[in-house]
Order: sequence, then structure tokens, then C-alpha cells
Amino acid sequence: MYYSKRKTVKVHLGDPMTLDCRTSRPDIKVNLLINQKQVSRLQYKFDPRVGVIVEDLKGFPNQTQIKEITCLTNYSAYDKLTFKPEISLPKPLIENHKRSVYMVGEEIALKCSTYIRELKEFVNKSLSISTLLIKNASLSDSGQYVCTISVLNLFESNFKNIEVKENIVQFVKFKDKNDSMVHRKIVNDGDDFLWDMRFEGYPRNLIYTFYNPNGELFLHKDKRANASYVYEEGKLSLSIKRVTVEDFGNYSVRLEAPNGSYDENYV
Repeated sequence: MYYSKRKTVKVHLGDPMTLDCRTSRPDIKVNLLINQKQVSRLQYKFDPRVGVIVEDLKGFPNQTQIKEITCLTNYSAYDKLTFKPEISLPKPLIENHKRSVYMVGEEIALKCSTYIRELKEFVNKSLSISTLLIKNASLSDSGQYVCTISVLNLFESNFKNIEVKENIVQFVKFKDKNDSMVHRKIVNDGDDFLWDMRFEGYPRNLIYTFYNPNGELFLHKDKRANASYVYEEGKLSLSIKRVTVEDFGNYSVRLEAPNGSYDENYV
């Protein structure tokens, strides 16, 4: 190490702090001073190839009060590095199932969460969650929602834009119905079969029904078969593992809205 001007090190509150106090010789010992007071060796680790890793700041419960951290060697009183920590909060997450557009009457749930490693200021010392629930959404609920977290004298925020629209006529429509690359599958005995479809429709609670090559209701009693419906992605799929000769043929699916409007697809 060598003496230099004070360096800035950025770190999130509660996270380990790595200081570039590397040495040219492994026999050189490095002591740590925080606000010019020596710190116990139990509170940090030293690797001559990495530097100093500060993991435990029990003596400094309010990390924002740390003005400077100094690495001092036993080689020379002038052989030292001084760091100024810039401590901030991680940006909170806003989760709402990837949706930004809702219809009048729907329920909106926004979950604001943040994770801070072993932080005493939080009740469970790790994760804080706050949920905003809006029932029977109206047009006036459209706008920007802000999640703000504060610890000590630190603040951080994130936002999510939500749009509430008037109810529209219930509808269902499959995409790429005439694309033979999507709806024509060639499989051999023992192969896995996958039929992926894309759709658009409203509302969320669409009902799907698959039919087997005989035109009968395809009940998924066979553990080899599985149907998947993800409204947020507009995706409907049917998979059959290790197909047999008895599985060959033309399959169909019907996707229906509560008002009776529907669309069909075939493979």
C-alpha cells in the first residue's frame, strides 16, 4: 500500500464493504481504523490479494455516521489508505405480476419490498414488505405509485405506472392460427410433444378445453400430459411426454370468455 488521497467506496447499507488495501507482501499486517479508532480484527477479514472485507460493524450500529475508514500497515506510519464510505439503500422492488394495465372493477395488488442484509433496523433483520391492495379499481386509480423506504437518515424510492381502463367487450383470439410452423408438429414414437399457442383476450378468467384426435374431451388423467395457461404472457400450451402411436392425430382447443365468446385452434 501507499499513501494517497481519500478514496470513495460505495456500498448498500448492511452489505459487506470491500476496501482495496492490498499489499505486496503477505507478511505485512493491515489494521483498520474507523473514524480514527482501531477496529477489532474479528470485525473484518484481510487478504493481501483482495484487500480488507468489513463484514461486521457491531461497534457502529449507525453506519451513516462513519466518516472515514483507514487501512494502516505495521510497515510504516505513512503506509496507509483512507476511504470515505458512501452508504445508500438498495432500490426497492415493486411487484404486481408484471402488469401495468387493469380494467375497471379489477383488483390491483402492488407489493413493495426491499432486502437489506442483517440490518437491525428491520424487524426480521432481512426483508421488509409492504402491500397496497386496491379493490374494485376505478379510472381515478390510474397514475404513478411510489414506494419509498427509509432507514436512519437514508431514503430510496421506486415507482410504477398503473393505468385503469374502461371495461371492454369480452373477447378471445388466437394468434398465428394459419402458421403451419406453429400448428403442425412432426414427432416420432417416444418423442416429447409440445404445442405452444399465443392468444389475446379479456378478461383474465378464460376457460380452455382440449380435445383429443377422436373429438372427445381430453382429460389430463395421463401423467404424461400437461396443460399450461399463463394469462399475463398470453400463452397456452399442451405437452405430452414420450408419445405413443395411440397419441397421433389432430388435437384441438377451445378458449372461451365468460360471456360465451370463444376461439378454436387446431394442430
